[in-house]
Amino acid sequence: MNNTYTNKLTATALLACFALLSLSAYAGQDGNQRLMLEQVIKLQQQAKVAQLSKQDSATNKVVECKRLAAQGKKC
Repeated sequence: MNNTYTNKLTATALLACFALLSLSAYAGQDGNQRLMLEQVIKLQQQAKVAQLSKQDSATNKVVECKRLAAQGKKC
């Protein structure tokens, strides 16, 4: 009977340890995850600004070419 009690106690302790390990996996973001997420967002914003700048540059070139064409010059 003592052996059965020890087995149950050991099994219960193991299950409790697994439950605690599982809970830590569901915990919120830690500092490193937060920093990485901030960097990703910052890089996405920079890429968006660069894309908009590129589009503005292309638009400015078209406008300048039209202005030169109106003056009879080549672009």
